[in-house]
Amino acid sequence: MAAAASQPTWLHTLPSADTPELGVIDDSMSYGERLFHYTYTTRHDDVHFLEYRMLHRLNIFNLQNRLAKFKGSCWTQHDVPETDLLDLKGMLHDYTIAIKDYAYVQSLRGIEDSQASSRRRDLSQAFPEIAELQGDPYNSRYCKLSSGPEIPSDPIRDYIKLIMPRRFTYTKAEMDSRIDGYLQGLPPQTVSPFVDKLTRFIIAFTGGAALVVPMLIMKLPFMSQTKSLVTVSVAVTLFASLMSVGVRASNTETLVATATYAAVLVVFVGTAS
Repeated sequence: MAAAASQPTWLHTLPSADTPELGVIDDSMSYGERLFHYTYTTRHDDVHFLEYRMLHRLNIFNLQNRLAKFKGSCWTQHDVPETDLLDLKGMLHDYTIAIKDYAYVQSLRGIEDSQASSRRRDLSQAFPEIAELQGDPYNSRYCKLSSGPEIPSDPIRDYIKLIMPRRFTYTKAEMDSRIDGYLQGLPPQTVSPFVDKLTRFIIAFTGGAALVVPMLIMKLPFMSQTKSLVTVSVAVTLFASLMSVGVRASNTETLVATATYAAVLVVFVGTAS
């Protein structure tokens, strides 16, 4: 008895034969046991969240109406009791946090319909007492956290994603999360490193050719002022069109790049003539 009383708290006894296997849920378990085993089973999976957009909006509108009543009371009585100021501070804080939470939930990336159905089925099997409630509790948009900063896309990258084989355009993370789209041959939503590097090469090659080709046209076989003016005009127009349509850039960046390109060609004409 003394030995048992002095047993350290960190020394755990081995589970008995009646102890259920980790991750296995049966009908005799309590809610807490189901929750533990479900969490253990999905420990290696991405955590998926239910958007519950309607509930977020209910919360926002409720706080909004409470603030509206408070404002109406202030304007009617022309007085704000000191005790109500503390309530106002809390309501404004809750209202702001609710808006931020709603915006954050809206920014989460949705998962494929097949994955959402699978997650919903798993939740319904793990917690049948909740799934059987009226109102379809687990019916909502299923989301997941973003994997990190994504490579920005543009028309050139979008076109490459459309024509290249899927094994080059899909990242491993997107292939796992959008397996249905991958099998159906749909273009990916993100830009893979291969597509990004190929686009950079195309832009660099095109930029070099945009300088060399007009210079060769103006110089060979002979150089004339008329030919140079026509070549520069056509080259600058094509370059500006490419910058506007194919490259994602601001108005200022497009203007600066086009002006710089035109200046280089004009300098070449001036020095070569």
